[in-house]
Amino acid sequence: MKNIFSIYIRTFFLQAYWNFARLQSIGMLYIMGPVLNRLYKNRPEMYLRAKSRNMETFNSQPCMSTYSIGAMIKQEEKIAATVRTAETLLKEEREWRIIRASTANTAASIGDRLFWATLQPLSLVFCFVILFIGKVDILKEEMASEQSIIAALVAIAGALLMYNIPALFIRFKGLKESYNGTEDNFYGLINLNWNKTMSFLKLLGQIFVVFVILFGVYVRFRGSAVNADFIARISLLSAFLVLSIFMRKMNIPYIFLYLIATLVFGIASLIV
Repeated sequence: MKNIFSIYIRTFFLQAYWNFARLQSIGMLYIMGPVLNRLYKNRPEMYLRAKSRNMETFNSQPCMSTYSIGAMIKQEEKIAATVRTAETLLKEEREWRIIRASTANTAASIGDRLFWATLQPLSLVFCFVILFIGKVDILKEEMASEQSIIAALVAIAGALLMYNIPALFIRFKGLKESYNGTEDNFYGLINLNWNKTMSFLKLLGQIFVVFVILFGVYVRFRGSAVNADFIARISLLSAFLVLSIFMRKMNIPYIFLYLIATLVFGIASLIV
């Protein structure tokens, strides 16, 4: 694929001009612009036909849309390179539309579950974990110290990185894999076990949530008559029991549970 970096940058503008009639079609034409100019530079009739074809309705999850874009570029190159009659041109255009619709819809389904339903809430919970570790009281309007401000900035940066690093990576990986893909691997979409990835991220989010809840309980009762250390021990024990159940369902070796336990107890000893 020529000018892959230029096309990759253009994918960030997929949603720059939404319209009710054809959704992301104008953004898609902008992404495909350099490709069409290169392929049909000296063929004005084919160029106009290709522009019209690429202005048809398109809608997908922005980060995952590259799993459709790469396949469409490859198919566009196939159309441009083939000497054809009107009948074969119509046949290739039908194939182009089938690839466009099927990859866009499948990528949208995966992307909605991966980014909107998994990574976004995971990033938020991760932000709270950093805030709690940094001893930032999120219920107060004013921060207690300069250290709290630094912890808050680190939490924001951590949440942004938690979401955007996978988003940037998948956007680029999808462009390459779909271009090099075939029908056998559904243009790269089945090269990765998406369900397993999402299950792991959800498990990670559940661990973060348990940590936030238990740490909040510990902070709440630390200065009261209730023995906070006792609550902390019970909470940690409960957390690892729940975690062991999840790991058993995921068929993850228990050695990782021991490693997590060591890490958590190490952090707890520093905080407390």
